[in-house]
Amino acid sequence: MSSRANQRAKLEELRKLRTSKKTRLSSYQTQDEQRLFDELNEEEYKKVQRTRLDQDDFVVDDNGEGYVENGIDEWEVGRASGDQYYSSSDDNDDGAVQSKVKGKRKREAENPTTRNDQEGSINKYFTSLAVQAAAKHKTEATAEDKEFLNDLLGQLDDPQDGFRSAKKLKAQEQKSTPRPQRPLSPSLHSIQKSYSTKENRSIREILPFVPSSPPKSGATVDISDDDAVQREEEEAQELQLSSSRIPFRDSKPALRSHSDEMPVESDLRMDDDDNYDDELTVRPMLTFSKSADTPVNLNAVRPSVANKTGAPASKEGPAGEAIDARQWQDVNEKLSSNQQPDRPILGKVASEDILDDDGSLRFFWMDYAEIGGCLCLFGKIPIRTTGQYASAFIKVNGIMRKLYFLPRVTKSNSSSVVEMSDVYGEVDDLLTKLKISDWKAKPCSRKYAFELNDIPRESDYLKVLYPYDKPQVPLGTSGETFSHIFGIGTSIFEQFVLARNIMGPCWLRIENPIFSGVENASWCKIELQVSSPASIACVENSENEKSPPLKLMSVAIRTKISQRDSKPEIISITGRVYDNVSIEETYPADKLPSHLFTICRPAGPQFPVGFQNEAEKHRTIIKMEKTEVGLLGLFLAKLHTTDPDALIGHELEEGIYGTLIHRLKECKIPNWHRIGRMRRSQWPMNLGRGGYFAEKQIVSGRLMCDLSNDLGKSLMNKCQSWSLTEMCDLILSQKRTELDNEVSLKTWASSGAGFLSYLAHAETDTYMIAAIALRTQIIPLAKQLTNLAGNSWARTLSGTRAERNEYILLHEFTRNKYICPDKTYDKGKSPRIALDDDGPQDEEENRTDSKKKDKYKGGLVLDPERGLYDKFVLVMDFNSLYPSIIQEFNICFTTVERADLPEDQVPDVPQERELGILPRLISTLVERRKQVKGLMKDKRATPAELAQWDIKQQALKLTANSMYGCLGYIRSRFYARPLAMLTTFQGREILRSTKELAESLLLRVIYGDTDSVMINTNVDNYASAIKIGNDFKKAVNERYRLLEIDIDNVFQRLLLHSKKKYAALNFSAEGKTSVEVKGLDMRRREYCQISKDASSSILKEILSGDDPDIVIERIHDYLRDLAKKIRENSIPISRYTIYTKLSKDPESYPGGKTMPQVQVALRRRSKGDVVKANDVIAFIVTGEGGHNLSPADRAFSPQEVKSEPSLKPDPEWYLSKQIFPPIERLCGPIDGTDAIRLAECLGLDTRKYQIASITSQTGDEIHPLESTLPDEERFKDMEPLLLTCLKCKSKTKFGGLNTSSRICAPEGIKCQDPECGFVFPTSVLVAQVEACIRGWTNQYYESWLECEDESCGNTTRQVSVYGKRCLGPEGLATGCSGPMVYRYSDKLFYNQLLYYTSLFDVERAKSKAEGTEREQISILAERYRNGFALVSRTISQYQKKCGRSWVQMEIIFSV
Repeated sequence: MSSRANQRAKLEELRKLRTSKKTRLSSYQTQDEQRLFDELNEEEYKKVQRTRLDQDDFVVDDNGEGYVENGIDEWEVGRASGDQYYSSSDDNDDGAVQSKVKGKRKREAENPTTRNDQEGSINKYFTSLAVQAAAKHKTEATAEDKEFLNDLLGQLDDPQDGFRSAKKLKAQEQKSTPRPQRPLSPSLHSIQKSYSTKENRSIREILPFVPSSPPKSGATVDISDDDAVQREEEEAQELQLSSSRIPFRDSKPALRSHSDEMPVESDLRMDDDDNYDDELTVRPMLTFSKSADTPVNLNAVRPSVANKTGAPASKEGPAGEAIDARQWQDVNEKLSSNQQPDRPILGKVASEDILDDDGSLRFFWMDYAEIGGCLCLFGKIPIRTTGQYASAFIKVNGIMRKLYFLPRVTKSNSSSVVEMSDVYGEVDDLLTKLKISDWKAKPCSRKYAFELNDIPRESDYLKVLYPYDKPQVPLGTSGETFSHIFGIGTSIFEQFVLARNIMGPCWLRIENPIFSGVENASWCKIELQVSSPASIACVENSENEKSPPLKLMSVAIRTKISQRDSKPEIISITGRVYDNVSIEETYPADKLPSHLFTICRPAGPQFPVGFQNEAEKHRTIIKMEKTEVGLLGLFLAKLHTTDPDALIGHELEEGIYGTLIHRLKECKIPNWHRIGRMRRSQWPMNLGRGGYFAEKQIVSGRLMCDLSNDLGKSLMNKCQSWSLTEMCDLILSQKRTELDNEVSLKTWASSGAGFLSYLAHAETDTYMIAAIALRTQIIPLAKQLTNLAGNSWARTLSGTRAERNEYILLHEFTRNKYICPDKTYDKGKSPRIALDDDGPQDEEENRTDSKKKDKYKGGLVLDPERGLYDKFVLVMDFNSLYPSIIQEFNICFTTVERADLPEDQVPDVPQERELGILPRLISTLVERRKQVKGLMKDKRATPAELAQWDIKQQALKLTANSMYGCLGYIRSRFYARPLAMLTTFQGREILRSTKELAESLLLRVIYGDTDSVMINTNVDNYASAIKIGNDFKKAVNERYRLLEIDIDNVFQRLLLHSKKKYAALNFSAEGKTSVEVKGLDMRRREYCQISKDASSSILKEILSGDDPDIVIERIHDYLRDLAKKIRENSIPISRYTIYTKLSKDPESYPGGKTMPQVQVALRRRSKGDVVKANDVIAFIVTGEGGHNLSPADRAFSPQEVKSEPSLKPDPEWYLSKQIFPPIERLCGPIDGTDAIRLAECLGLDTRKYQIASITSQTGDEIHPLESTLPDEERFKDMEPLLLTCLKCKSKTKFGGLNTSSRICAPEGIKCQDPECGFVFPTSVLVAQVEACIRGWTNQYYESWLECEDESCGNTTRQVSVYGKRCLGPEGLATGCSGPMVYRYSDKLFYNQLLYYTSLFDVERAKSKAEGTEREQISILAERYRNGFALVSRTISQYQKKCGRSWVQMEIIFSV
């Protein structure tokens, strides 16, 4: 039928259906299809399968492409095309292969052609494992294979994958999906009977569905509980922790037996060779307990029933050094009584609960963030109904950029005068190019007093305002009518605090708050915005208002190093929350109630055996998670509900916080921005590429208090390494146990109780961190410093002192209508917009402020008179010298004329008496401090008031003393080198005049340093010494208006070594004494504690005042005893630790291979530790003394030494390098001992110190000038001139006319052999003298070096990289410490030339002649004058070439 005819037939059929009012669907009739399979019941299907089993196995198309058939249905065929692949291996099959009648019959009824197509299909390659597993004869795996498989499966725990559990199960189990329904369970009697009759069979024959690895994620922990899966999903999504203990529901439960007679041991494997007796027998169901204590088997090793009676055996960790956990457990026990549940504010706070009656509210701001041209403030708002304080977020809109355009006098390309309207027009063109249309401008008058010389002191400016969300004008832009633009780089926060005069964290009054439009912009409980910054103002008398209490959280984390990428992974996070902590009052941390929680995950594939039971009995919350992803998510949830205002930690910024940020990003944790209070949609762009400020932006809204940053270190100046252990010892007077994290996890922490103790150590750390922060008052002090400077609290806590100085000057100059310098960041030249392409560029525009200038002279240090003083010595110190000089001489940006001065010229002291801004500011700070100190003298003051006033006076002192720093800091925006030079110049002059005044009063100044002088009173009575000091104080203070000198210390005895190095016995008015040490080796971290203790003991003996002979004997006895203890290893290993600070990145050291601290740092970095510049590295030099390995190769961290018993400190190295040098320097000024004697007491080789001792003794002798020495002394070591006779070849020694009159005949110089009588012609004399000189020249340039130590005798021409140090007999810089000197030096060569010159000097011969020889010598002199002059001229030519005969005067007299 044609197409057209077919269409007509269809239309005709449709017309008939319409006529009959029917549709095609209603008239459609189905046809019976061919029957595809037979329907069988269960018994019939069993018969069919038994028939197949009775038949022999057969192979279809056995040419390498067939399959093996044994009668068992393989349901996985055809199902491998999905997302998962399955195996029917009976090793991993847990009974999921069940008979499904429909699938079975469908398979049997398949078309043979279709079966053949499937046999050649690619699907068979995906199911090849299943085909192999079906074979009867299996190859038994060896122990090596199983060990490799266990290691491989142990690495499948990938914390970065959200679907890790499923992937892990695919790799470990390779089985089908879980059964949709439970199998029928036989009676308990049948199981017991089966077990009793087949006792020796494998447990797999009885319990064939025991899983070899844990169930999939979300699998129920108890099969009888139908809601278990749902509960697990709900628990993973909850946002907060319960205040009660939460038991851990392990998704990998252990197998429990149905009967006590059938125990299961997890560490025994199954026998894979046993077969099932009856594949169709219904398998017994096993239940999983919620609180099963049996260890989870994650190693894919089948258990067996070798142990019939015992309980499941726990796996013991490897042996290691025993750790005494009682120290931190006792601390936790004492703190347990102060535990309280956390009571967070849940949900958002309604607006009516915070508004005052007039519609405004009070807001205490703490931190800020700059987002999209708007300023976001974070802080706390009081809730009127409950009296609590809730976290708040305020978005401040309407902040405008403020630019100042300085008009030119005339246009740059013409001589026409510039009007303000011309500037306005050019600014309009500029902003139009930048697509800025919303702006406004007005003329204003401003002053300038900084370092740009072409800026007038006062001028009219065009003030331009436009929004911050518009593009920024490029830096350095200038135009035809304006020369400079100020305020381009001003940040939103800086603009806001300067305009509203907000000085640090304080109470603000918020008018007209808007509660809509900012919903869910942050994680705070209160969110609002204001349309203009004018709606925000400081509360009156805000400085005296009490700050709201803070919620503090001290944090400690524990990490392990990933074996995949060697990066740290978090295994536990511990937080201790202190609620309602008042920063105006002082409380010890052990008295404050706290809430403690710990979130952990297994350090390995599973938690240690018994840990769950131990955790349930623990007194605090321990929440267990299976993965790092769950741990981080739960921590963020806890952080959100707790909502702390400040995070406290040790190494918080670089260690804890940095690790958290990078793990959150690496693991792709949702809501990662909960770590701060600002919601964010994406990670910062420069995170991980040096983006320090990018990381800090994430935590905006929460303060970070790091005990080990610059601010913390400044408050704990007694520390040297600033480790947490050292801080606890010095600040809290408590001992802290230092743990090696990696070793602990492999040894004692691998058991259940050990892992709990490991977590308890972190709990103790959180207490100690909080206790140190509260003891040092670091948070209140940072607030006071911020209130004085007017910057951000968070920035002050990070230790930015230069920024504080900048902000206090910004506020002060802005109040006085000054234009301040712009902030530059040294990021290269900014692009310019050339509005005047034809105009000349100003020279000032091309100047770069980042150019490094030479340092100027600092304070004056007087030469010390070294020695031991046993009379009273006064230390007279100027109070705050540099701030006082600034006030005394009115040094300020506004007063000192410094324009057009040479760079190194010191400006003159200003003559005008009007006080400058900088002196006035310092004077205000000093007066305020005096007032606060006056309040502290009130006996009625409470301890809280005293503590608050002490913090305030300390902040005032720190701020005033640091004001000078901004003048000399080259990266400060207020950098003024001339002002800094003038300040230090006046300081040097003041110290000189003070010394001269003391000497005029017949006082002896033995030392002086910058702002102090030491005066030897020569009296042994304290009252007399004080009287001398008061008289001198009065004489000095009368010279100045504001400068004051006072008695700082009275030393009863003083050991003065050199500049900035002394030790003294300080004497107080009460008669108490204390030792003060400055600059000596015992104060340097490069020396171990043993060395410091030895130096302290010897110093105590030196300053004791006892008889010198007795003191020397006691010192020698002490050194002998110390050497004995060191060689016997009876001193604790920790006291051998040496601390060295890295000045640069460890990989940047060119000679790092020879530096122990660099090698230890590189080893730590290879393990995943964060090691950077300015870190303090701890190490111990190990090994037996005398071997050839360098100290760098034998240096290990203290944790490595403690964990490896074979590593012992090297006693000889410590005695020679750590003990002897500081002791020898300390005893240098003491009579009765020397280096040889001290080395003998320490058991060292005294030959190494003989040369040094002789050198030190001769170094103190006075050596006259060589020109004043007699010739006999000067030329006693010179080689004589030997003349060779051309006739008889004999040698004739010529010593000049005076000593060789026998051979100096009237006819000439004759050969000394009387029989020869050869007379040397003048030409022969010249030739032989020149030959001798060339020989000495050749010997000089050979540059042979020889060791001065006679016991060594090393001779070499090899130049040592160790300077003058001998390389030893083997050339390895070992075995000798003697100095190397030139065998033939330039001095010897020069003296040799002088000696030859003296031989032919006839005038010298005549002057030395005596008696009857004088007439004869005079006659001979005239005879030889011409010939000797020719020889002398030849020698003189070589003398002129010798550099030793020339002196460059410009080097000697140059400044």
